[in-house]
Amino acid sequence: MTRLTAERVTVRRGGRAIVDDVSLTLESGSFVGLLGPNGAGKSTLMAALVGLLRPEEGSVLLDGAPIAGMDRRALARTRAYLPQNPRAEWPISVERLVALGLTPQLPVFGPLSGTMQAQVHAAIAQFDLAQHRDQPATTLSGGELARAMLARALVGEPDLLLADEPLAGLDPRHALDGVRRLRGLADDGRLVMASIHELTLAARYTTHVAVMLEGELIAFGPTATTLTSALLAEVFEVNACITGAGTPAAMVDFVAA
Repeated sequence: MTRLTAERVTVRRGGRAIVDDVSLTLESGSFVGLLGPNGAGKSTLMAALVGLLRPEEGSVLLDGAPIAGMDRRALARTRAYLPQNPRAEWPISVERLVALGLTPQLPVFGPLSGTMQAQVHAAIAQFDLAQHRDQPATTLSGGELARAMLARALVGEPDLLLADEPLAGLDPRHALDGVRRLRGLADDGRLVMASIHELTLAARYTTHVAVMLEGELIAFGPTATTLTSALLAEVFEVNACITGAGTPAAMVDFVAA
């Protein structure tokens, strides 16, 4: 079992708490939707949870061990992180971009093994990128690049995936496909956390939601019982109607308060 724990995590910028005294425990088999308005601290919390920044106060534990003290290569084999608005800086092929997700497992010398090559090909096919295999990643559209980056994050089959707005920029078909794959990872026993702005998709596919407002974690629990109209009104300042939260038929509709 994979367990990721934040213990009273606080991150400050310019004297202000961007993440303020956040504690929660996430376990394998869960797909946790991280919800909240822009500027709530979601991206900063994710960076702390994944070990990319050290909080001023509190700690993050992975399976009981402080993530700050873990070997970076061993950690990279266990968890994958997809940042917000990922960019391709070099005109490498899509195939090579996806293969970079296997970097922690690559041999020091020589080409990819047959098994690794099969993993790359499978990820490319799964994310509808076969026709772009040899295309420079810098020429992809925003949605195509988002799919390629998600394929890169998942190609190594990590036990833990944290993704910051992985559905942003995707058309409806690929957004649905992406969120279904994230839920599928959780159903297969992995731990997945993703920040999501598409509230209906969060209501349908996540098992749990963690909700942030002004740096604080104000709600955390099963989607079916935690994601309520009253909560959305508090967090997003909208009049919301939620039906079937936590089920495949869930719907979220809202108008400005």
